[in-house]
Amino acid sequence: MDLESAYSSFQSANVFVEIFRELMPLVIAITLLYLYYRGRITIIDTLLYAFASEAYTMLAIGPTFTASFFIQMFFLVDQVHRLITGRLFIKKEYLLLLMMPLLSQVAVFLIIQLYKDPFSYPQGKMFTFYTKPLYFYIKTYLPLMALGARIIQDREFISFNGFYATMKRITLIACCIAVLQILVIRIFNSIELGEVFGLQRRYLIEGVSNGILGMRVQALFSEPKTFSAFLSLSIPILIKDREYKSALFAFLIAFSTSSQTFWVNMMIAGLLFVFLKNMPSVRTKILGTLGVVIGVFLIVAASKDFFLKHYMENRNDPLYKTLFERSAYRYDNEIWQKDNIVLGIPLQRDMELPIVDFFRSEPYLLISGYGPGNSVFIPETYFFGQYTSKAWASGIGGHNINMRWFYILAEFGAIALCFFFIIMTKTNQRNTSFNNHYLAYVAICFFFCQIDLFLIIVALLSVYGNNDPEEDDAEEEVAPRLRGL
Repeated sequence: MDLESAYSSFQSANVFVEIFRELMPLVIAITLLYLYYRGRITIIDTLLYAFASEAYTMLAIGPTFTASFFIQMFFLVDQVHRLITGRLFIKKEYLLLLMMPLLSQVAVFLIIQLYKDPFSYPQGKMFTFYTKPLYFYIKTYLPLMALGARIIQDREFISFNGFYATMKRITLIACCIAVLQILVIRIFNSIELGEVFGLQRRYLIEGVSNGILGMRVQALFSEPKTFSAFLSLSIPILIKDREYKSALFAFLIAFSTSSQTFWVNMMIAGLLFVFLKNMPSVRTKILGTLGVVIGVFLIVAASKDFFLKHYMENRNDPLYKTLFERSAYRYDNEIWQKDNIVLGIPLQRDMELPIVDFFRSEPYLLISGYGPGNSVFIPETYFFGQYTSKAWASGIGGHNINMRWFYILAEFGAIALCFFFIIMTKTNQRNTSFNNHYLAYVAICFFFCQIDLFLIIVALLSVYGNNDPEEDDAEEEVAPRLRGL
């Protein structure tokens, strides 16, 4: 699998549409940064709007070169400049966070030298084992830390209410774009126009788990599952503010994404906000709710034969096809002949399962993880039978694991996981009950979907956010101010 074939499902067949889509990340990034430095939007608004536009990517460079990427790199350079000029001071706990990838890689290096080398080096290029963590650190890890630093520096201008208002605004805009995508494809039958509005061609193929509409809407988000995860984070906010029509609208649009992530997150929301709302602390809420969710998964896994039989009897029903087809595929091992269920959760066979199998063979790495960005060095045999196996053999791989707490465990190890959990679940006494519940909700959803940015934002708001109701007007425009350019 070469890069051209790997990216083909993302590209448009129309060259002019593709040029438009590849220029948009820079246009969006420049516009958002201009509005931010003019004081029209906050740092959180900037990040959320960029996240909601990741359907547009500069594939000529790579699929991760989105507006979010360029904004993150801009703020990384800004924070490095502040550090060099003595205007940035790092607390001890955040310094340890910055050093986490280095500590993990040193531990892995010592294990390789003193105990055992469990890795495979594509095309015999072992030097990539030492350069890959640096690439991961600069491209992925440091930018997130820089965003966190910028949020803290702007703490007097941010609040939970402002965050909630932006989430609701993006939700309504995105849902309208999703409706427009449906109209463009189903009424005007124009794939190219759909691609202009953010759709990817691979989600328009009927009969490939693309739902009752024969397509999976994504608005301008990177993928339907990312869009559905965002909507699942917005619905509790809409319900809290008694905007029930908007919540129903978001629910129906999320239904059209045909994403299992949405249903899992909605189950979490129901458990946390309704049945387990009286748990005392945020960490207790997280661990308690997660325990109940895993219990539900274990019950479903134990009864999977019954559910699969029932689904097969009704598989031609459009509703069953929409709700259960993707779940049935996850649980059905008749074709794959390999158990992919861990704690009742059906792992993705091309993403989490090979990593779990690797740790089963090399359990000592659970302490240190396999190192930042080192998933590409996991032997090809763990990916055998998957479409990604050839990519791994040729050295094309990544560290994209949707289950993000597991991702931290895999990359950095169990000790780092505990440290991350403690840091990201801090609160202060000024937080309202809903804000604490919402932090717990995001942290639990983080176990099942890739919402790194949201956990960082909500975690920092829980500690540094301005919660003074007199100064917390969600509609108040931020006064223009010099931001240190």
